[in-house]
Amino acid sequence: MRERSGEAFLYDRAILDSRIAFVTASFLLAYGFTALLDRVGAPERFVAAAPPWFTLLALAAIGFLLHSMRVSFYYAGARAVPAAYSGFANAAVAVALLLPFATRLAGRSWGLGVVFGAFLGLAGAALFLGPLLRKSGAYSLSSLLAARFPGAAPRFGLIAAVALSSGLLAVAGSQIAVDGLVDLTGAGPVFAAFAVAAAGLVIAGPGGLGAAIWAAAAAAGVALLGLGWPILALSFQGELPIGLLGGPGWREASSLLSGWRLMPSPMGLEVELAATLAMAMGVGALAPVLAPAVTTDNVGAARASGVAAFGWSVIFALFLAAAIAASALSLAASVSGQTAERLPEQIYAASGRGLVAICDARARTPSQAQRACAAQKIGPGAPLRATDVRPLDGLYLLGALPGATDLGAAASGLLASAIVAFGLALAAMGLQACGAAVGNDALYRMRGEIDLTSRRLAITRLALVVVATASYVASVTQIVTPGGLIALALAISAACVAPAVALLFWERAGDREALAALLGGAAGLIGALILAGPARKIEVYGLSALAGATLGLAAGVMSALASPKAKPEAQSFVRRLLHGDGEIIAPDKGA
Repeated sequence: MRERSGEAFLYDRAILDSRIAFVTASFLLAYGFTALLDRVGAPERFVAAAPPWFTLLALAAIGFLLHSMRVSFYYAGARAVPAAYSGFANAAVAVALLLPFATRLAGRSWGLGVVFGAFLGLAGAALFLGPLLRKSGAYSLSSLLAARFPGAAPRFGLIAAVALSSGLLAVAGSQIAVDGLVDLTGAGPVFAAFAVAAAGLVIAGPGGLGAAIWAAAAAAGVALLGLGWPILALSFQGELPIGLLGGPGWREASSLLSGWRLMPSPMGLEVELAATLAMAMGVGALAPVLAPAVTTDNVGAARASGVAAFGWSVIFALFLAAAIAASALSLAASVSGQTAERLPEQIYAASGRGLVAICDARARTPSQAQRACAAQKIGPGAPLRATDVRPLDGLYLLGALPGATDLGAAASGLLASAIVAFGLALAAMGLQACGAAVGNDALYRMRGEIDLTSRRLAITRLALVVVATASYVASVTQIVTPGGLIALALAISAACVAPAVALLFWERAGDREALAALLGGAAGLIGALILAGPARKIEVYGLSALAGATLGLAAGVMSALASPKAKPEAQSFVRRLLHGDGEIIAPDKGA
């Protein structure tokens, strides 16, 4: 790609800023109009449902309008995305990974374990591996690994692992968005699943990474507004039951979440340490998390993007934690001391949809709740405890905050929009990473061979259609959960991809070592998961991934020690990547 002159750069940036201002104003006007409808007494169900559906359509429109047949834009965002926006988009993807485990944020489980491991992996990806990927000139992590280990077996094996983990994340993101639409707006699951799958396909299909990154940046803006408005509004009114950075309310919220069985019990220092390492390796080697660095102009911009991604991720995590903790405290206050037949109407509605258990049962009406509590030996007229009305899902608590604190239907719609935006951002970036691995990295080495651009894009888009169809089926049938899919994707990334990434920097490692690490990691992961049985927490996936990664890395190291020391091509690759100009991949003929 040619360097642009200073005048051309300023002109392009002015056009970009004007487009961003237009999109921002459009979103704000739409949400402001929804708030106005809420003020004038429009039906609450319509006011709460309009923002998330508008968000879905608007993000899809952004992706569609950025359609392109240029390889440089489709696979690398034209290397022209400003670091601030690239990092903002990456934060949305990183935080979406934690949404199914968001109660751990509210429970202040930020030490050793899943949350700390995720942020540790994000730091490694955003501040080290992402800039290194940009320095190499590669379009993706799988293309860098394919260039380092060009043999057919390790190349296709690693690309398959990257594509599988990215595809699982795409399905998980779609399910998060569908659950937000169904649980918080009352939409039909079949129509919501079709709409979300189509939106993800419209974003990633026509415009590739360029469209996905800008749609993710817009989604991050929606999420910031949707999460920030309720928290800041309650804070300014003096009604926020917890402090954003600390306070006694957090301990009570953590106790409630544990009593509702939404917070896992501590599993011991060894297990938490293993989960930390596995999460760090999984997130650090995850293609959708590394992809935003590829879209920046240079290595310095990629590093700045990483700093922005980490900072915004912490802010989003704080808002998520505060929203869930405040919702838990507000819900407990509204039901404690009430009788089973006098609970708030929204509790009965949520229980009827399977989101809340009243005395461990689904109760659509006060009479059903009274009978359920009588079966628990709680007589008519007896006051209930907070633990007798139990939310079954952390995302319900997140979406229930505006209703529990009387912020209005517009705030409920905005919070639902935030959940939908997070899910759609993860779905689009997962789709793009999976499609790029299959359509570009697996079939085109980017080493000077000529291949038709249209053929590559067609294969990529075909892969996107297949994954989007799988997302639709999974969302309709509910045969898997978003948390399980994300845990499995991270386990595959940690066990199968991370060892190869480590060997990438070792001059004695070659194709045989990469294949040994891949096969060892896959065998260890599969064996550990089979031994663990079907009921698995993310910590179990982490332990299995760590077992696979250890076995894979040991196999790769033993193979390297048994092979001849001299590998001139590997030495040249590593030295140029780490200490040279880094441009180890030839320019793409289709760019």
